[in-house]
Amino acid sequence: MNHDLIDFSADVIEHSQATPVLVDFWAPWCGPCKMLGPVLEKLAGEAAGRWTLVKVDTDEHPDLAAQYGIRGIPNVKLFHHGRVVAEFAGALPEPQLRRWLDEHLPTPKRETMATARELMRGGRTHEAAQLLRPLAEAEADDDELAALTARALVFAEPNEAVALIAELPPGSPWAETGTLVREFARLFAIADRPPAAVAASPLRDRYLAAIRALRTQRYADALRELVAVLQEQPGFDAGHAKTATLAIFKHLGMRHPLTDEFFRAYSMAVNV
Repeated sequence: MNHDLIDFSADVIEHSQATPVLVDFWAPWCGPCKMLGPVLEKLAGEAAGRWTLVKVDTDEHPDLAAQYGIRGIPNVKLFHHGRVVAEFAGALPEPQLRRWLDEHLPTPKRETMATARELMRGGRTHEAAQLLRPLAEAEADDDELAALTARALVFAEPNEAVALIAELPPGSPWAETGTLVREFARLFAIADRPPAAVAASPLRDRYLAAIRALRTQRYADALRELVAVLQEQPGFDAGHAKTATLAIFKHLGMRHPLTDEFFRAYSMAVNV
């Protein structure tokens, strides 16, 4: 399907629940839009229903242009399940546009990975790992999939998680996830050994309690204990307490409410 907008709610939001919708924000006076439009229409015709194209004239629909932050045209947004999942501005040449579509159009694997990320955001890493494991075994050369699976697995199977990211190449965009997985695995190994694995200190029990809380994904408890340790001794466990706290922040994301709650206290503790 390829048509001008009739009803945004029906043509884009509702339709994208089943089939991805590419929305071309354009205007008749826009030169680059006239270059991009025919290419999009050609590719939509070739797509055989895998995705649909809807064209939105921003002169006729300034409200939609404002709602979706259109500051320049052409602007193309890919909708899936009612929300924007990818976008670009400007007139891409056909080969680059084909690559963009290949990269961003939903596939069963991408759908599974997206579901797993949602489960992990809700602390349901075991369910995420169950979804991802078969994919990771079938597509061992997919570094992004390996990194995501390792992140889901590390709480229950840290050794298996580390093995999954062992072959990440230098400079991989998923290297930071690999570092996070290895740090969590290192911490969990401490929790599995006798308390003497950590140098004797009045803070040792709190540190081990933080690791046990992290292992069971009680992030607030883990951060509370780690920050308390750092407030007393910023370099505790040869700096690993600081590294562990940062790893939790990265795992949760810098916009997570718990990161927001604890980051200032952490920063004050380690920068005294």
